[in-house]
Amino acid sequence: MGVLERRKREREVRRELAIDAAMSIYEKEGYHAITMEKIAERSELSRAALYLYFKSKDEILISAIVSYADYFSTVLQEIYDNRESIKEELLERLWGCFEKLYEKDPVAFTAWQYFHQSEMIGNLPAELREVLREAGSKVVALQHKIVGYAVGEKIFIQCDHRALSEVIWCTFLGIVYTERSKSALSGKSHVTTTQNVAKEVLAGGVLNPS
Repeated sequence: MGVLERRKREREVRRELAIDAAMSIYEKEGYHAITMEKIAERSELSRAALYLYFKSKDEILISAIVSYADYFSTVLQEIYDNRESIKEELLERLWGCFEKLYEKDPVAFTAWQYFHQSEMIGNLPAELREVLREAGSKVVALQHKIVGYAVGEKIFIQCDHRALSEVIWCTFLGIVYTERSKSALSGKSHVTTTQNVAKEVLAGGVLNPS
């Protein structure tokens, strides 16, 4: 490994340390508890070193979200690329993709949704809003393409495919947040049962009976 390659690798490692530290604080203490000082301490970087890589805690968290969104896009693209061979399983595969996304990193999942709240978006610098928008738009476009294909092939009911895509995604989001709240308040969660019922209900309403 050459000097330049080694330095590049060291920079990547430090960035990842900072991102991991920020996400750990977010998970345990919440967004408002995060400070650059805490991130530096948790990642064992000096504040000066941390500021070489990131300007703010929001930039760090959005870096994690973008990486997570890229993974989501990759999984969705795989479904779209194989759409013709899995026609009758598209709804099941799409829902499974959502489950896989959440199970991969629940903290990044919730951070992503947190940053899409109107008050959070409004408080972000324009450049970070654009980064967040671009990451999300790739995901949304792929969801729309998958559902659009299913509607066009009459696998799904005939309706506005964009609206139907949002209904499917929002159903999953609603279940995740309802079950997280139940777990936090009562220690009980029925996420698997609820998701199975949701898939059955969606299949009855979304799949074209013909």
